[in-house]
Amino acid sequence: MSNSDALYSQDESIGTVLNEVARAHRILEMEGHGDMSMGHLSYRDPFGRGLWLKKGNLGLEEVTAADFILIDFDGNVLEGQGLRHLEWPLHTEIMLARPEVNVVGHSHPFKATVFGAGDIEFSVVNNHGVYFAEHGVPRFAATSHIITTQELGKQLAATLGSADAVLQANHGASFVGRNIKEATLAGIFLEKAADFQLALLASGMSYEVPDPEESREKFRRIYPERAKSNFWMYFNRKLDRFEA
Repeated sequence: MSNSDALYSQDESIGTVLNEVARAHRILEMEGHGDMSMGHLSYRDPFGRGLWLKKGNLGLEEVTAADFILIDFDGNVLEGQGLRHLEWPLHTEIMLARPEVNVVGHSHPFKATVFGAGDIEFSVVNNHGVYFAEHGVPRFAATSHIITTQELGKQLAATLGSADAVLQANHGASFVGRNIKEATLAGIFLEKAADFQLALLASGMSYEVPDPEESREKFRRIYPERAKSNFWMYFNRKLDRFEA
C-alpha cells in the first residue's frame, strides 16, 4: 500500500479513537511523562493493517488526533504524513507478542527513569504499586539504548512478558493496556509508585513489602473496571481544567 495523505481512509471512527489517544498523550505530559519531543503512544489498527503511532518532533502536550501515522508491522508508513519515531519496533514487537494489547506507550517519566537506572527490584509498597501486583514491573537491561531494531523490540517484549509495564535501564519505561484507559493508567501509576518507593528508600526507614496475595486481592478490590473508568474520567477532567 502506498503512502496516503488522507487519514482514516478505512473508517472515520478511527479519528474519534485517535482523539482519545491524543488526549492520553497530553494527560501523561500533565502527570510527569514529558521529555521535549520524546515519548509516544500507539493504537492497534482495528482493520489489521498495523498500528497508529504518534508522529515525531512533537511534545506529548502538543499531540492532536491529526498527529498520527499508520505503519505496518515492518515499519512501512501506510497513511499520514510526518516523521516516524525511531523506536517504532518497540511498539510493533510488543503488539505482535501480546495480541490482547491495543495500546502501547513509551516515555521518560523522571522518577521511573531514575528507578530503572538502579538495580533495586520494584516492590508493591503503595496503592499505585498495587496496580502491578499480578505481574510486577520487570527491568529490561539488555541495553540502555533506544529500541530501533526489531530484534531489540522482541527482547523488550520478552522481558515485559505478561506485565503492564517495564522499566528500561538508564532510559525510561514502556507500558501497555487493552485500551487507552488501561495503558494511560499504567503509565501514571508506574511513575507514582516509583516516586513513592524512591522516597521510602531515601528515608532510610526499614519497611516490609505486603504479602503478594494480599496485594493481588487489593488490586481486585480497588481497581475494578468501574474504578479504572472513574480514574480515566478524573484525569480527563483534570486535563480540561489544565488546558483551560
